[in-house]
Amino acid sequence: MLTTSERKTSTAFVTWSMLWVVFLTSFVKDVHAATSDDWRSQSIYQIITDRFARTDGSTTYACNNTAQLYCGGTFQGIINQLDYIQDMGFTAIWISPVVQNINETTAYGQGYHGFWSQDITKINEHFGTADDLKLLSSTLHDRGMYLMIDAVINDMAYAGKGSAVDYSTLVPFNKKEYFHPFCYITDYSNATNFQNCWLGDDTVSLPDLDTESDFVKQTWETWVTEMVANYSLDGLRIDAAKHVDKPFWPAFQQAANTFTIGEVFDELPTNACEWAVDALSSVLNYPAWYYITSILSNSTNGMGSLSYQFDQTQRYCYDTTLLGTFSENHDVARFGSYTSDVSQRKNALTFDFFTDGIPIVYYGAEQGLDGENDPQNRGALWLNPTGYDTTAVLYQHIKTMNTARNAVNNYMIATNYSNWSPYWAYKASVIKQTDDVLVFRKGMVHSIVTAITNVGTEGAAVGPYYIADTNFSEGNLLIEILSCNSTVAGVGGTFTLTLTNGEPQVWMPGALLVNTTLCPTPMKNVNKTHASTSTSLSSHTSPSLGPLFTAFLLSSLFFVS
Repeated sequence: MLTTSERKTSTAFVTWSMLWVVFLTSFVKDVHAATSDDWRSQSIYQIITDRFARTDGSTTYACNNTAQLYCGGTFQGIINQLDYIQDMGFTAIWISPVVQNINETTAYGQGYHGFWSQDITKINEHFGTADDLKLLSSTLHDRGMYLMIDAVINDMAYAGKGSAVDYSTLVPFNKKEYFHPFCYITDYSNATNFQNCWLGDDTVSLPDLDTESDFVKQTWETWVTEMVANYSLDGLRIDAAKHVDKPFWPAFQQAANTFTIGEVFDELPTNACEWAVDALSSVLNYPAWYYITSILSNSTNGMGSLSYQFDQTQRYCYDTTLLGTFSENHDVARFGSYTSDVSQRKNALTFDFFTDGIPIVYYGAEQGLDGENDPQNRGALWLNPTGYDTTAVLYQHIKTMNTARNAVNNYMIATNYSNWSPYWAYKASVIKQTDDVLVFRKGMVHSIVTAITNVGTEGAAVGPYYIADTNFSEGNLLIEILSCNSTVAGVGGTFTLTLTNGEPQVWMPGALLVNTTLCPTPMKNVNKTHASTSTSLSSHTSPSLGPLFTAFLLSSLFFVS
């Protein structure tokens, strides 16, 4: 450390340089303690570790969904396929639970999914070693990506009747006193019943931990602190969050000191979002999922219901910009099982990406996997007929949306948010709705306007519609990123759109797309001066600081003398 006398000759410069350090470091995201603000701008690729990729890279190794046995997916397999994920534009992955599961083969198969915890002090050897998990974490961070793991806090697992559990097999909760008295849940409308009684059945019972017990609380708080530190975790997805008494969560959240997003499987925003207040950082947007699957997969259902859900979620959820928005996951049927129409699948994904919240894509959605409920929704991706196909229609659709979303994020960072609320923290609003179309915008100064429909590929053209309240400026060259059509915004930022072949549309000012590969032909007409402030950041800049800013920060530190 330098003494005061050693600093005298450069006081003014030190002050200026230190101000720059403070300014620049305000944009640095500590990937080992990611906050809610950090996560708002991310997009997540969800993985069932056992079913995503094998270490040996096999694309033929057999995996029978119905048998529900381990198929050989590993942490190293994920590492080997990170180019596939990152090239799609994702900035984070969420992997299935990592702790040791019961080893028995039951009538429901094995614990390949990770949700049958037996020993929370060990890593599931089927997925790899502790060092393998650390390598996955560090490799992601080297790429500027985040790591989220799934965590089962509510219960442990036993291969047998709930009335005959051998508690000594459950580590470190090896005594009956650490659990609620045995009873299976019978009433999901009764909080006492669904929080104190048990999930599971007599084939695989899930002993329900007494999270009011001091030992249980302290053990979980120590565990999560050590897991986040040892594996440099950036976030946690919390399984069955509502089955744990709400007062348990604040201390757990504080011990985790990172972003948490809970599973609250409920259609009503009033119920689901209760767990994002004085409990966890956020919750999965199950209320939206119910409407996404029922409305966007069926052309006979009016879009008004989705608009209603949009309104209700914003009304009853404190911060919709942190909700995890999805159209399929490991607990529900894949969206493709409801419809084979590619345009309807595109509309569902487009809604996920440009409505409020953090978009989450379940592995295989980009390849059109269409398995119904568990276990058919957990197929091995390596057995997809075209493998890890980066030219697949939905892969490219997702890549385009991620590129656009990341471009806006990077532009906002480069311009210091233009003194307005950043795009990802600004709540979306519906600006047009009919039976066939829902148009909404998100962003203040720099807005994206999205139009979705459920008419399907064979449906009639929808429109033309005159779109106002866009937050575009008159004279903006607007690019529709999915088709690369363009138009010029009229008075008040207005424009007209027509949806054809059931395809969604996403409109944004071309100036935001400079330094991306999107729509090169219309982009030739963009006035480059509009994007001069974004030239230091590429469309795939990671959640960490851009290289130019990093160099400047280091030079500022170097000249403090």
